[in-house]
Amino acid sequence: MKKSALVVLIFSFNALFSQLNISDDSLSENLAIADSLKYNKTLLPGDFVEYIDSFYFATEALQKKINFSKCPDLVNGYRVQLFSCSGEGCKEKANKYYSQFLIAFPSISVYKMWQAPTIKVRAGDCRDRFEAQKIKAEIKNHFPFVFIVPDHIESDYKIDCADMKFTRTDSLLVRPLINR
Repeated sequence: MKKSALVVLIFSFNALFSQLNISDDSLSENLAIADSLKYNKTLLPGDFVEYIDSFYFATEALQKKINFSKCPDLVNGYRVQLFSCSGEGCKEKANKYYSQFLIAFPSISVYKMWQAPTIKVRAGDCRDRFEAQKIKAEIKNHFPFVFIVPDHIESDYKIDCADMKFTRTDSLLVRPLINR
């Protein structure tokens, strides 16, 4: 009985003092700034003041749902479909359409894609249907049976995902900025 009481006492003592003090450095830093403003800093006329509101708290839940390290290079857009086939000999035909398009229109990007069970050849990276319509009109003489399809296209605008992360701050912190 004494041994079990001693073991329980040791485990409870360890559990009591084993908790780590983990704090978010940016939050602690911002709170320290706010505390220093409350007691030590007098705002003078002409000082600029920045208010940080609780918008960042609302975006914290969003940040957990979205994996910002895997930002898409593809966005929704349109392409012009040149060829689609499933069956024997389709790969050779798709390669033929692909190479013919590259020779005739080197300035327009062209893609071969496999969506089971068909292989497709599509051209262009158009943000809207009007751009795709221009490409369709341009290539209509060489490829008469083309049509516009919605697709994921490569974006001209690359997103740096590291800059998209939000930081936690306290609601309505007041931080003086340097006079401008």
